[in-house]
Amino acid sequence: MENRREFIKKIGTVAALSLIADWASAIPVSDKWGEILPQRQLTRDGQKVTAFCLGGYHLGVIDNPADAERMVERSMELGVRFFDNGRKYMNGRSEEYMGKFLTPKYRDQIFLMTKAPGKTGTEVRQMLDESLKALKTDHIDLWQIHALGTPEDVDNRLKAGVLDAFLEAKQKGKTRYIGFTGHQNPKTHLYFLKKLDELGIELDTCQMPLNVCDPSFESFQYQVLPVLLEKKYGILAMKTMAGGSMMGKRIDTTPKEIKTEDIPDVVAKTKITYANLHQYVYSLPVSALISGCLNTDELEANVKVLRGMKKLSESDKKKMEKYAEPYAGLIVENYKRILK
Repeated sequence: MENRREFIKKIGTVAALSLIADWASAIPVSDKWGEILPQRQLTRDGQKVTAFCLGGYHLGVIDNPADAERMVERSMELGVRFFDNGRKYMNGRSEEYMGKFLTPKYRDQIFLMTKAPGKTGTEVRQMLDESLKALKTDHIDLWQIHALGTPEDVDNRLKAGVLDAFLEAKQKGKTRYIGFTGHQNPKTHLYFLKKLDELGIELDTCQMPLNVCDPSFESFQYQVLPVLLEKKYGILAMKTMAGGSMMGKRIDTTPKEIKTEDIPDVVAKTKITYANLHQYVYSLPVSALISGCLNTDELEANVKVLRGMKKLSESDKKKMEKYAEPYAGLIVENYKRILK
């Protein structure tokens, strides 16, 4: 009998190959603004999104509004139609930029996502109203419970009415779809999914870290992905480059005790290329890869990988996992936490 790890690998392989085959044979789609990037299915009812999604956090990091506007315009020119955000990103500036430069002109052609990290129903309802105002729209396409940390955090938010507020928002048409995110430990995702099962509730999407290091340490890919596939959730990949840590950079969640010189440049130290990092994730059964960009050069590099997508074989992926394995863990994947 197959062990769980081999069974999980088989499920992921079949689903990924099916997605890639459907994608490769798809006819290019255009709208009034030009050709759209390749799309994948996000939700059970058939909603599709571009396989690349522009991350909202990094947009808000940009100080000059003119540069932020250029990022939005260039994204549309390159065929991006899926945009991520979060209520607390850069104290609201990320949403304000999109409300100023994106939605007034492009609302009907884009899929707009934001998230609420509030701990109570009252908090997240207020955050949704603030998001709608900042984004200058009357509804969100996808609204997600943001950054579930631990099983205790799940229990506390459920008791405080967070899930109720999200379900209410969907019922009222303030959001079309609802989902959840988290990056600390796969046990939290599995615990929340179990709680949803007990309540008889299914959400639409889940956002989580997926990258070449993940299979070797507290793996979302091997522990959570198969469960989501079985439940037909839309799967959103984040931290494809571990927030930049795979290039030896510090990120916001890097613990203070970790020095920059202690973070290895995985790309420089292995045969894994920058493009491989994204190719690996696109070869998984994900609906979209969310990546933040600080300038249009980074944006164009991201899109170039998708446009020239190389289908990775199973042996290719296993080689990359093997290259990355020595670097997996809390130094590079420093957004993760070990739970008892």
